[in-house]
Amino acid sequence: MPSFSAAQTSDPADAPTGEEADFDLEIVDVDVELIDGSVVPMYAFAHTGKTPTIPGPILRVKQGDTVRIDIRNSSSRSHGFQILGQDNASASGLEPSEGDGEDKARIEFVATKPGTYFYVDGDNMPINRVLGLHGALIVEPKNGFADGAARKKPMPYAPASSASIKSLFGALGEAAIGGKPARFPGKAWQAGREYIWIFNQIDPVLCRRVAAGENFSASDFQEQFHPRYFTINGLCGLDSAHDKATCPTGNTGEPALLRTMNAGLATHSPHIHGNHVFVLTQSNANGVPVYQQDLFEHDVWLMPPMMVKDVLLPFTAPPDIPPAPWRMSQEKYPLRYPMHCHNEISQTSAGGSYPMGLVTDWHIDGPLATS
Repeated sequence: MPSFSAAQTSDPADAPTGEEADFDLEIVDVDVELIDGSVVPMYAFAHTGKTPTIPGPILRVKQGDTVRIDIRNSSSRSHGFQILGQDNASASGLEPSEGDGEDKARIEFVATKPGTYFYVDGDNMPINRVLGLHGALIVEPKNGFADGAARKKPMPYAPASSASIKSLFGALGEAAIGGKPARFPGKAWQAGREYIWIFNQIDPVLCRRVAAGENFSASDFQEQFHPRYFTINGLCGLDSAHDKATCPTGNTGEPALLRTMNAGLATHSPHIHGNHVFVLTQSNANGVPVYQQDLFEHDVWLMPPMMVKDVLLPFTAPPDIPPAPWRMSQEKYPLRYPMHCHNEISQTSAGGSYPMGLVTDWHIDGPLATS
């Protein structure tokens, strides 16, 4: 089977292409080594000819782009492909390819509203999806700017998305006005300052039974599903906590966008220490992002199966960090805070404290810039 990479990495083929975007994807069988050394058979997406990943490669387009995706099934079983929330973006019943022929399926669609979307194997749901065939499509705005007090500021959505979202991004990095402290001192959000967190769960017993040829109905699979590993971008425990692509970093006052997605069957409740977050979008039943009209600070946000939520991590100064002239004597930068799931099952999986659980870190590398 092909070599396998769990960490999500960028690739030149992922970059926005303007008015057209073309991708060439392949579905393959993989053997995945987990954090404890166990190896389980799963499926994965890959840019054709490149290393497969779980989740699949990030696909980036702009609103209004004509998107073409060629899908080749190099797995031993039939599969499909579907982008939830986009019209005319699915293919079904892709039989295993033979040799190097051009036996591919093509989907073509026009990218709609900016936001975060799931692409999955839409056949044999939810089994193929949970066994690795899932990834993120990011639709970026053609004109993503919010009006700040002094100038237009970047935002990841179109200006008409939500008055509250536009106001929030406009407030980022504003200076104090009339002696009133700035709510979000520091910098405006910078395009590209984002992290994609795709949650999943792995039941190694069911992975091996499917690979051995057993066929499950959706209800039987869900009834017998007992996850032992709770992953974020294919990693868990110390592996995910030390993964640079997963851990948000930056100085105080450098907000980051977190695109959070749950491909699995268990509900998660992510909780970040040190800051609250603002939930900006929430997918509806069809996978379309719904821009939130009322924004609140969240200590925990709920992620049931197939939920997609974009949240803003403001990178504000945590309340336990004393301001000058009280110099810190015990804590020095970088400050490290955990993100973990408040769902008990993912905290105690395999009988311990997060050995296979959903956890990562975020780091504040330095204080608020003064100039």
